[in-house]
Amino acid sequence: MKQFTLEEKNEVLENPFIHIHRKLDVLLNIGKLLMECGADTNRIIEEMLKAATFMGIPHDYLNIHISYTTIMVNLLHKERSITVFRKTPVHVPNMAMINAVSKLTWRAFERHYSLTTYEQLISKLDSTIPVYPDWIKGIACALGSAGLAFLYSGDMIAFIVTVICSLIGYFGRTLSVRFGCNEYVGIAIGGFAAMVSAYGFYSHIEQDSLVYVLVCCTLFMIPGVPLINSVIDTINNHILSGITRAIRTILIVGSMTLGMAMALYFSPMPAFSFVDIKPHVLSIEQIIGSFTAAASFAVLFNAPVRLLVSIGIGGVLCVFIRNLLAVEFGFSIPGATFVGAAVMSVIYVKVSTWLKTSSTIIIVPSAIALMPGILYYRFLFDILHINALSESGLLHMVQNGVTGVLTIVGIAVGVAIPNVLAQKYLKALKERRIQQHLATRHINDGQ
Repeated sequence: MKQFTLEEKNEVLENPFIHIHRKLDVLLNIGKLLMECGADTNRIIEEMLKAATFMGIPHDYLNIHISYTTIMVNLLHKERSITVFRKTPVHVPNMAMINAVSKLTWRAFERHYSLTTYEQLISKLDSTIPVYPDWIKGIACALGSAGLAFLYSGDMIAFIVTVICSLIGYFGRTLSVRFGCNEYVGIAIGGFAAMVSAYGFYSHIEQDSLVYVLVCCTLFMIPGVPLINSVIDTINNHILSGITRAIRTILIVGSMTLGMAMALYFSPMPAFSFVDIKPHVLSIEQIIGSFTAAASFAVLFNAPVRLLVSIGIGGVLCVFIRNLLAVEFGFSIPGATFVGAAVMSVIYVKVSTWLKTSSTIIIVPSAIALMPGILYYRFLFDILHINALSESGLLHMVQNGVTGVLTIVGIAVGVAIPNVLAQKYLKALKERRIQQHLATRHINDGQ
């Protein structure tokens, strides 16, 4: 790969058409990394445009199209037009990667990287960002699900049993995928394994709190990040991407629910879909449970270790505000959830500057403690057993579905509140920072 002198480097980064194919390739790499790692569409476009600014490509030359499985970039100037695209087949949330991409572009501005250096560093990100091993993810899944059981009024026995059942479900799903099963089949197998083990404990141990094991042992499989991003994309008018993420979420939750239903098919079905998970009192158990759930599920999203405590505290903050409003002031669950997510996200925008990280990296995992998908999967579970439901059961099913959808919307809008309220200010702040760095690009010329 060609190396440049200082004069050539500056010319390359200021003339958009010099090495344009390499520049477009860098943009595609950035878009691919961000989409596959769980960034919302707005963030992907912003990061690609920021990189384009660094490489000297005016924004009005670019047309960027983002779908869930394809990143497409068109460069159009007068009669010259170039269109390139890249597929994004794998989707695994990775907050560390999202953070690394943003930091690398800012570092390129600050240190005046050449195109070659920037290109090489972007291409190496996929292999240099560490990920947690499967056994740590398994433990995190178990602790996160158990934390939710504790949050919903389970006791220590329910906590321990949920850890065991969730571990069984996680490794059942992981092994099935490694043996070549379809992803959704693997999720169904994981849900089946977790629910069979949970029902075994529930049937043989006389402990009322074990019903929370049935409720929570599979919650680690609910795709919280795609669920939130689907709403964020939709309200930002990225309809195609939002709908695709929503459909993928339905497939995942549906597969999990099918596995759970199969596990209980030949057994007297316990009425765990009617278990009350609404907060009625404020307790220390809720603080412990929400912290454990947020910090543990953040491991699944590959959040950096140094941020796990902050994410756990964010989970406590939004859950405590939700429960306080619901218990003391009579708020509905969707309304209280929205306020909790909004207050946490506004505070954590400032906290992210102290932690020197992107706000998304700590806000989205913190909001997962609100568990956006639990009512959704209970709704699907009731649909599978609709012929056995009474009139009150049908009403409860509809209530779960409506409340679940409104809760998801509340979380997503709450998470997006900082951008909604201060979009112009944040955009102007970023633009000012970029211009300051560009103004120093020639500071070492001639030295």
